[in-house]
Amino acid sequence: MKKTLLAAALSSLIALGFTATATANEGEAGMQTQQAPMEFAQTDLQTFASVQGDLDTIRADYSARLEAANDQEQAAQLQQEASQLMVEAVQEAGMDIETYNNIALALQSDPELRDKVSAMLN
Repeated sequence: MKKTLLAAALSSLIALGFTATATANEGEAGMQTQQAPMEFAQTDLQTFASVQGDLDTIRADYSARLEAANDQEQAAQLQQEASQLMVEAVQEAGMDIETYNNIALALQSDPELRDKVSAMLN
């Protein structure tokens, strides 16, 4: 379950445009020897967990469509549509994209947080 959660979060990061943000912040993070764990409000963690079902549905739907895509242009269009739907799902759940991405990023390096969010999914 933890690997599934992490994989879903990472997929969402990519779909929500986190890649560009991570690249932009890479220089800053590299200068820090150790980063303090981020603290998140319980309500943000619950929102993060609750939106995963919607994101999984979007991912599954568009994964099938991408496999059936006829060319690169169609695939790119489908990826853009999926990204937009994921952004809307997160925002409709009451969370901004930055907070969502920060939680997803923290899940990679904080086993305690990962366990906490995983428990919310069960």
